[in-house]
Formats: sequence, C-alpha cells, structure tokens
Amino acid sequence: MFDRRVTLTIVDGIRIVVPDSLNLITPYVLVEQQDWFEDELRFVRAVLQPGSVVIDIGANYGVYTLSMAHVVGPSGAVYAFEPASRTASYLRDSLDANGFRQVVLAQAALSSAPGLLPLTLHDNSELNSLTATATDNAAVEWVDVVTLDECLDRYSWSAIDFLKIDAEGEELKILKGAERFLSTLSPLIEFEIRAGTSFNFEMIEELKLYDFQFYRLVPGLNALVPFDPRATPDPFLLNLFAAKPDSVARLRGMGRLVDQVRPPDQTPSHLVEQWGQPRHHWSQALGAMPYGNALRADWERARHGRDGDDLDHALTLYAMSQDVQLPLATRFHALELCMQSFAQLCAVYPRQLHQASFARAALDYGARSAAVQELVTRINLLQQEQQVDLTAPFLAAIPRFDQLAPRGQLPSWAAAALLEAIEIAGAYSSFYTAGDNRQRLEFLVNLGFAGPEIERRLQLVRARFPTPAST
Repeated sequence: MFDRRVTLTIVDGIRIVVPDSLNLITPYVLVEQQDWFEDELRFVRAVLQPGSVVIDIGANYGVYTLSMAHVVGPSGAVYAFEPASRTASYLRDSLDANGFRQVVLAQAALSSAPGLLPLTLHDNSELNSLTATATDNAAVEWVDVVTLDECLDRYSWSAIDFLKIDAEGEELKILKGAERFLSTLSPLIEFEIRAGTSFNFEMIEELKLYDFQFYRLVPGLNALVPFDPRATPDPFLLNLFAAKPDSVARLRGMGRLVDQVRPPDQTPSHLVEQWGQPRHHWSQALGAMPYGNALRADWERARHGRDGDDLDHALTLYAMSQDVQLPLATRFHALELCMQSFAQLCAVYPRQLHQASFARAALDYGARSAAVQELVTRINLLQQEQQVDLTAPFLAAIPRFDQLAPRGQLPSWAAAALLEAIEIAGAYSSFYTAGDNRQRLEFLVNLGFAGPEIERRLQLVRARFPTPAST
C-alpha cells in the first residue's frame, strides 16, 4: 500500500492530499494537468452556486468534492460518500487542509439495500468495487452500505441541486435504492455511462421512470445538449447528465443547456447569412491572432478560387460558435455545421491544414475520436512530406496556440500545434500511454513551442518510464 502523502494544488487554489506515487492514476493526473481530466467537472463548477447542496457518491480522493465545496461555500453543503477507509482518510486530510466545514464525509457505500458488504480494494482506488462475497485472493474491506432513501431521512434532505454517481458498476443498484429520493427531489445528476468498453444504457431506462431527460456536455461551449441513445456515442464519452424539466428550465435560463440539437433545413450559408457579422469573418477572427497576423497577407492573396466560400463559411461558423453574444442554440448549431463543413474540406484538400480546423471544432463539439483520427492523418502526412501547407486560413488545433506567437517559425509552430493536440486529445492522460508517447513529447519540446503541461508530461513519462518504450 502507498502510505506516503503529498499535498497538491489544483484549480482555484484547492489543496488535495493524495498518495505520493506516480504509479497511481489520481496523483499522476493531478500533477500532469493540475486538474482532473473530465470536462464535466468544469461544467459542474460553472453551474453550482454559493449555497448549493450537492452529493458526491464515489468521492475517492475528492477532486469533485473539493471543487464543489469551493463553489458552494460555507452556506452550501457537500455530502461525500467514500467507503474505503484509507481513501477516506486522504479526503479527510484534504478537507482539513482547505478548512472546508461544509462537507459531510460519510464513510459508506451506496446500493439498493442497507447492510455490510465486502469492498474489493485496488492500488488505484478509482477501481474499488462492492462484491457480493469476499474472495480469498483479493484485498477486501467490509464496509457499511446505505441507500439514498435512507440518507434522505438521515440528513433531512429537502432539496438537492446536484448528484454525482461514480460507483464502479453499482450505479443501477444505487438508483434502485432511491425511489423516494428520485420521486421527490430534482437534482441535476451526472452519472458514468461507460462500463468498461461498453455503454451502460440501463441507467437511462431507470431514470426515465422519474421524468429525467438526458444530456451530454459540449466541451467547447461548456453547455449541455440532448443525448440520443440511438446514436453511437463517442468512444471517449464517460459521463452523461440527467435532469427533470424544472432543472432543464433552470439550466436553459443560465445559458448552459440547448433543448433542440438541430434546426430544420439549416445550411452553413443560411446560418451565416442569418447570424454572421463582420467580426466573425476569418480576416477579423483570425487576423487578430499572432499566427493569423503573420499569414494574413498570404491568405488574402490566395483567397481567389479553390474552396473559397466553403472555407469562409466554415471559419465564420466557428467564430460564431465562440461569440457569447449569440444565443446558445445558434452557437451550437454553428459549431455543428462548422465541423461538418471542415470534414468535407479535409476530404477535398487533404494537404492544407483543414484537419487542424476540423479537430478544433470536433474537440469543442465532443467528437473527440473523430478529431484524433484527423490529427493522426495530418501528422502522418506531415511525416511523409516534411512540410506544412499554410496557404489557406485555418484554426489552431488547440486554443493555447491562438495567442502563441510563431516567432518567425511558422512551420515548426504549426507542427507543434498538431503534435500537442494529439498528445492531449489522444488519451485522457499520458498515464495511459505506457511511455509510447515519449519520443513525440521530446520532439515537441525540441520544437520550442511546448507549454507547461507538455513539459510536465515529458518529466512524468521520464520518471515513470526511465527506459524509452521500444518502437
């Protein structure tokens, strides 16, 4: 077991106590990203308010618990459930380190019925799970099990603003033990949709019984859109949100939720004509950025013929998606049409940087797997041709490069943007790459445009994998 502890500082100056080991998921990710890797946590921080009352089932070391406690403040309350005694002790230390008295830490698991059950323990506590019986060859801890209905009475809950459920396969049983809770309360619920390599749609069917509707996060807009279980989910999708109509209306009023995902008979040109402004044109939107300013004259000379209006529309749509003065629904539709437009441009003009533009829009949209696929295609082409076509306007593959000056090294800058995008988007963390990305990280750093996170990733990979992975 890992007994040495280290205190890390993450977003908002929050202090979190975790095991001092880079061989464990949570400390590694927090050192690497100075935050958790789930985009949903950023959304939760945005929609909670001082005084909110929230529940964290499967609190683990407390990344969600601590972030939510920071937002809800002393006037709010966080009920954190973490059954493993060792993990709970880390979270208790974190609460003390931040002075959070608004957190009730319950060392218990939740399921469909109260009792006492064995919890199978793993080095990575994220994988701890309840089992029906203890086995001889597994490390276990017997833990108290409660239900949400039981807690409804114990804690006298009258209103819950948010509920997070991440319980390693116990999620459906937790809902089975929450009939009164789900019938009488109306929290926004975040739940894990992934079950290993498959998707757990049983949660959706169960929550439908209580009038919940289902949404996924659009990371680039930090807002929710309806989730269609009939569509194939993005392989990177981990969590969904569920909300009753009153919560839907509240989130819509906050500008954090879109009800309809697509207006009828909408085309890129129609949306541009209806909502586009001169500030959305690429000459304005990109021209103000260091790389756009450096390439603007060349782009303007080359704007005659070729993809012309299609590219102009695609870039305008992206600028519209980023314009907070426009209605959220318009921004989402612009982003969706932008992604579709760039997908077509990638097929017609594969040697230009339309793949970078597509990846930027797709990552914002939540189509991460498609973004990674196009980035890999573009990087492979770059390796073959050893040059980058910069003759057409393009979006930097990731936001950090928007304001990063090329310093007279545009080809290296463009290559670095592509490589950093695939590094960050290709996996939830370099923890999962087994050191296979070390060569890419070293090359990226040598290009001279690496950001602090890339520098940390290289240091972590070198520390965890002292010997470079074989190629």
